[in-house]
Amino acid sequence: MSLRSLLRAVPATVRRDFAATLLVQFLVLGIGLYLFHLVAERGSVDGFAFYQIARSVVSTVQPALLLGLGVSLYRFLPRTVHTTRRLARQALAIEAGLVTAATLAGAVAGDEIAALLGLPGGSATVAVLITLGGSSLCAVGLAALRGAGQVVASNLAAGIGGAVVPLAAFAATDRIEDFLLLQGLATAVVGLGATFVVRRRRPPAPSTSTAPEPDIKTLIAYGVRRMPGELALPALFTVPTLAVAVTTTGGEDAGYVGFTTSAVTLICSVFAMLTPVLMPRISRLFHHGGEHRAVRRLLAVLPLLAAVAATLPTGVIILFASPMVHGFLGPEFDAAVPVLRLGVLAAVPLAMFYTARPALDVLFEAKAMSWLLVACLMVEVVTTVVGTRFLTPSYASMLGLLSAATVLGLTAVGLAANALRRSPA
Repeated sequence: MSLRSLLRAVPATVRRDFAATLLVQFLVLGIGLYLFHLVAERGSVDGFAFYQIARSVVSTVQPALLLGLGVSLYRFLPRTVHTTRRLARQALAIEAGLVTAATLAGAVAGDEIAALLGLPGGSATVAVLITLGGSSLCAVGLAALRGAGQVVASNLAAGIGGAVVPLAAFAATDRIEDFLLLQGLATAVVGLGATFVVRRRRPPAPSTSTAPEPDIKTLIAYGVRRMPGELALPALFTVPTLAVAVTTTGGEDAGYVGFTTSAVTLICSVFAMLTPVLMPRISRLFHHGGEHRAVRRLLAVLPLLAAVAATLPTGVIILFASPMVHGFLGPEFDAAVPVLRLGVLAAVPLAMFYTARPALDVLFEAKAMSWLLVACLMVEVVTTVVGTRFLTPSYASMLGLLSAATVLGLTAVGLAANALRRSPA
């Protein structure tokens, strides 16, 4: 089949859902970038560094609190009919307990955590923990909606939790610390509401599958095995900022690195949104049997198309890094320009990984995916540590990100191609 034929084989509903999901994601990212400008304007270099460190802490710790429930809901909720709502609410209840315990434990050690990361004080640590809790609860609610096939509701909740709430919280507060606190509380409410609008799935077309519907134990068992990988993936983006923050005791360099990883996230968002759109459908489709040759061929070629597509925005950022930094952050952030130009190169191999990920998460067991992501995180850490002997912390962390992204992207493409060529079991 030609590439055009493969693309035409994509159902109209998939194209529509992807376009809508991508539009909402761009809105969320656009508001996030605008908040960078607002935070930099309000808090200057120190306030901006605090904000970036807080975002990195949330992204790093959240996968541990989620227990892999996000990817479990994507994978198993599409296979349910009678237990959809119950599983979603049970997952939220478990997450609420984990969030509460983590917040209380972190608050006790608030001053020590603040001293380690260069935060203003113990109250700042509490604000970050509240933001972490709200984001985690919202993530479970969104995963449940997407796993249940409620694309419109999930996009609405994502837009409110990721765009409306942060902007409104910033407008309603005067300090960065208060902004994080209010944002976390409001985001938790969004996650609660999202979970309670989950509906039962429609029964699938008749098939030969006689497997029982998954229960909460199935979700947790898979999620726990998948959790190392879920921890490692966001850590690829957050370890650079945290490494610089610890090495330099906070400071402006951490903000520069955080801005760069956010630029990489912006480019990869186009491809990362394939997971919530495609993974539930692929899981349901392959679970109920059939060859689905056209689908497999399309999934195999997508990573190569993603590499080509990601090259264009990457090149634009490299060419216009200086005016972008000055426009978003201000002229005093000029030192961020060379860091941005080096780190943004990681977007190309990461785009390849994200387009291969839906197939990998459906066709591979949890441990295989976890080992791949953990191994790439180790590549990043080792490269960063070695790099600091010859380079500044900022450049060393970006070199580590680029090395890990390259290994991850190429390996994911190879694994996905081999798995998709095999006949379904």
